[in-house]
Amino acid sequence: MKNNPDSISLPKDHRYKIEVYANGMYGDVGYIDLRNNQEKININIPLSGGLQFNIFYKDGQTPIKGATVSIKSHDGIQWRLGKTNDQGDTIRYWIQSTTKDTDYYMADVYLGEIPLTTFTPIKILPGLTKDQKIIVPIPAIIEDLITVSLDKTEFEKITKHDRNFSVLLKDSIGNIVKKSQVNSRGEAYFSSIPSQEYSLIVLKNGVTDASWQEKNVAITGQENMFKMTKINEPVLIPEVIEDPNAIANESMSSCNCVAFRFDDVQDYWLNDVQIAYVNTFVEKNIPLTVGIVADSFGNDQKITNVIKDATSKNKLEIASQGVGNAPFTDFSKEAQDNLLKQSIVEIVDSVGVRPHIFVPPQNKYNDDTKQILIENKFTHLSSNILLGELPPFPLEGETLYKFPETATTGKYNLEQNLFTGLSSNDTYSDTINSLKKYGFAVITSHPQEFAVIQNGTYTNQINKEQINELESLIQKLQSDGIRIVSIDKINLDSTTIIPQWIKNNAGWWADGSIDDTSFVQGIQYLIQKGIMKIPETEDTSDVENKEIPQWIKNNAGWWADGQITDSDFIGGIEYLVSHKIITY
Repeated sequence: MKNNPDSISLPKDHRYKIEVYANGMYGDVGYIDLRNNQEKININIPLSGGLQFNIFYKDGQTPIKGATVSIKSHDGIQWRLGKTNDQGDTIRYWIQSTTKDTDYYMADVYLGEIPLTTFTPIKILPGLTKDQKIIVPIPAIIEDLITVSLDKTEFEKITKHDRNFSVLLKDSIGNIVKKSQVNSRGEAYFSSIPSQEYSLIVLKNGVTDASWQEKNVAITGQENMFKMTKINEPVLIPEVIEDPNAIANESMSSCNCVAFRFDDVQDYWLNDVQIAYVNTFVEKNIPLTVGIVADSFGNDQKITNVIKDATSKNKLEIASQGVGNAPFTDFSKEAQDNLLKQSIVEIVDSVGVRPHIFVPPQNKYNDDTKQILIENKFTHLSSNILLGELPPFPLEGETLYKFPETATTGKYNLEQNLFTGLSSNDTYSDTINSLKKYGFAVITSHPQEFAVIQNGTYTNQINKEQINELESLIQKLQSDGIRIVSIDKINLDSTTIIPQWIKNNAGWWADGSIDDTSFVQGIQYLIQKGIMKIPETEDTSDVENKEIPQWIKNNAGWWADGQITDSDFIGGIEYLVSHKIITY
């Protein structure tokens, strides 16, 4: 019945039997002879009864807090759902009484997602209350030893020769319950653990190791041994190739390059730390991609001026990190498009450039995101390979390139609830592995990793030790001949080949052997031949100062000497064209 009273249409001149059920339980029956156009019948059903549950552990004395109780009729339909309080009690439910012998209720009891027991049959008398005690078959505390085994492979455990591993035990709401060091046999032990659901998380040197997937377990005394196996790359069996030389000729594309990505750049937050990180790259003319939180940037002149100045000299590449911190996957395609457009406008207003690289908030995106990026002329998307971004990552021929984070200079420390920096050796190792696997690497940093921590809080003081680790990492990469580029220069079709005579001209111009006019003629040649592509820019007012800035001449000299890349040199020339110092 949708309403009470309610009406139904039936053929006349028949006798009808009407049975009434509530919550699946029989209420009463009535009979009616339908002779006229309208007849009325009253059917009285028995009163409801009150039912409260008291849930206890195996000892019958210890109440279970937060247990879920599902009340169902005998046909399996759920009518009430609730949780127990500190005393193990649910609220009192008033539901239809059971007056028919074959009618009854049953109660399913869960702890989280763990089914504990089903109690049945439950009878309820009209107008009366009932307290139903249920004892589940698990103890409150698991006194047995809980063993967690870490296996590198299906047949090989972690040993004392491996790194410093430990296992965290977290409850269902994220609280750390216990931590155990992994011993020489590759095992961690826990005891005296309350019965409930937990997450097992592997730490290496105190920070989460993504090589070990988080494991959800139910510790209830029924199973006390849990195995965690390291995530390994699948072994690929090569196809048989008739021409054995074909294998030698096939090689994975590689740019032999690394891009640094600096996330979460914003106003008033650790701005001294942000500036110190950025200047580490700018002062050495090393490319850096900066992710700007668009709606939180542009008012703090301290950080804004540094970013704007370095960008105007083509020493930084700007990426949009969206608006706010909510993942784009929470929004419709239209809403995502509006947020992206808002980020473009705000970055253009604050920095003066239009971003073409997107770093999705929380590293999450979907097909709608990719579509609106293409529609808004974005060319590169950079998320996080540890959060589900799957290869392949083509290095050429794409409309929208995907180059995710594959290494990092810091990790989130669960025990401290803070971002902490990694050693240059750890980051270098992950970077080299990425180059071998994917042909490129993207190293991500966050401001927090380079801030001094006092009393569990980030301060706006520079962690010089961590900056030194960053400089050491850069030096190692350069010593190995690995190019450092911005994210939009990873793809192979971004490479620009410039004639040697142009480089000679640049060197002569830098040391004063030729004048500005001769140098500019060479640059005009590059543009006219399509070797250098100049991005579309706003038609700003004519620049009064037509002189070429000194830093451009410095760039030309460094480029001629091989100290900076072709891309860096072209960036400076694009500045001259966009500011109408050079025309073509």
